[in-house]
Formats: sequence, C-alpha cells, structure tokens
Amino acid sequence: MAPVALHVVEGVGSGAMHVAESVIIGAHNSSNNDPNDLHPGENEVDRRDRCDRLTVETPGVIELRSNASGAPEYRELLLNVTFEHTDWRPLIDEDTDPDGWRPAVNFMQMHFAPPLDVNLPKDGSDYLAYATVEPKSAEEEDRLTNLAANFSPPIGTFVWNERTFQYVAGRSLPCFAAPGAK
Repeated sequence: MAPVALHVVEGVGSGAMHVAESVIIGAHNSSNNDPNDLHPGENEVDRRDRCDRLTVETPGVIELRSNASGAPEYRELLLNVTFEHTDWRPLIDEDTDPDGWRPAVNFMQMHFAPPLDVNLPKDGSDYLAYATVEPKSAEEEDRLTNLAANFSPPIGTFVWNERTFQYVAGRSLPCFAAPGAK
C-alpha cells in the first residue's frame, strides 16, 4: 500500500485547495465526539471490534488545512498502535516539515468525480479518507471495508495511477484521537 498511498496522498493533498467547498462534511466517530454518531445503537464491544479492525488495514487518510499564509497543505496520517493506546499520527519523511505537512500541488491529475471546488476551513482541518474501488488483494479489500465501516458515506471518486478510489471527507477522525488532540 505504501507506494500507492504515497502517490495518492501526493495527488490528493495537492488538491487540498479544491476539497472543502463542495464537500458536505459529515459527522465522524472520534475520540472527542460521541462514538455513536455513525453507528446509532452500537454497543461498546461492537465499537471496539470495529475500531480494532481499523488498526489492521487502515484506508488512506490525509489531513488538509490552510497554512498561515492561506496556502493549502496536507499530511498523510497513519494509526500509531501501542500496547497502551492508539492514535492518529502524521507520516514524517524527508519531503515534509517536522510536523508532516507539505504544500498541496498537482491536484488536477486526480480526476475527482464529482469535480471538487474547495475552500479549506480558516480554523482546523478537514480529513479525507480513501480506498480503491476495485481491490486487488485481501489487504485492499479490508481497507475498503474499513472505509465503509468507520467513515461517513463516500462522496465521490478520483482516479490516480489508472485506478479508481472512493473517498469521504469530514471534520473529524473515527475511533482514535487526531494528531494534537488530548
């Protein structure tokens, strides 16, 4: 997944300036929100099982925001699973700043349907989660299943590297604390 995810994230993140305006932000499960937002009536055992499955095969997730000068930027998020707790953490590499952020560029190569017009929020971040529509492995199938089980309904698709991905967008992340959340 890493090579595909990195290419997808580069393209998706590069389109950050086109993601928020037409995106209807749905409520997501988050450690800071009611865990029943997307799953009314779900008991704690079922919620824990659903969130545990998310840690095994996580869909691609990026965080989108405007930087201090108003330019769009993004960072890829991964689940940091430890014995004591699990939370969302940014992927940090040689192409990112120390917090994992990078400028959003090359957006039009993504072929979003419906087309996206985006204005990122002035405060906070938006999150975009994605998985391939036609899985080619059990891992990709699990990512698609976990996208559907843990995030709001898909709002569209995009094409990257000749593959179609479905995506969801929202103002929070499911199951575990977002980066910087206490």
